[in-house]
Amino acid sequence: MPLTAIQLAPGVWRVPTTRYDLVNAFLLENSDGSMTVVDAGLRRGSRPILAALGELGKAPQDVTHLLMSHGHLDHAGGASELQQATGSAVWTHDREAVYLREGHPPALDPSLSRLGKLLLTRGPTGFVPVDVAETFADGAVLPLGGGLLVVHTPGHTPGHCSYLHTASGVLLTGDALFNLRRIRYAFAGLCTDVALSRSSAARLGELEFEVAGFTHGPHVSRGAQSAVRAFLAGRTS
Repeated sequence: MPLTAIQLAPGVWRVPTTRYDLVNAFLLENSDGSMTVVDAGLRRGSRPILAALGELGKAPQDVTHLLMSHGHLDHAGGASELQQATGSAVWTHDREAVYLREGHPPALDPSLSRLGKLLLTRGPTGFVPVDVAETFADGAVLPLGGGLLVVHTPGHTPGHCSYLHTASGVLLTGDALFNLRRIRYAFAGLCTDVALSRSSAARLGELEFEVAGFTHGPHVSRGAQSAVRAFLAGRTS
């Protein structure tokens, strides 16, 4: 049976919660040996996350924090179940907390066509609400995983965040960038502000990192910084 925890760096793992790396979560080991989970996948996403913890010799109660990049179904669908299984505290950006507490994502970009909106919202988009224990702002260094820099990258949602694991140089892009067949921006039809999502993603090119972990698609462990910067330069110049 294949492992569900893929190590990106010391203390950092990627957990595919669906086939083909379409939706990933991440695990961070805190300085005291406890664990932080970053995002929780779709409604059944807690299952592979809990299995990955077991592979690492960790129990559900070792998870102290569930850190959310934003409040979309493919990130927050498994959050309530995971929170109940672990007793973890949910943290998110202060502009994103309302969506997690209400279980509904923000509105889509008003420039999208009516037909496009209908197609994108035909399936379920809501999720079970979760209690948010703490919020933060851009530039905060969270005491998780040995130090995690908050990089506010709004536009996909108002409070969307990427995270830089400072101890290892692993960048977690959230949905600021995808890696489906190639590095790309988040799909326009899923954004609250398409133009802002693209301009804020440029912030990632200003960071120093060795490895890039994407929620959608496999990670990049060799030349990640160069690959991200090349994409951003080619699309924003």
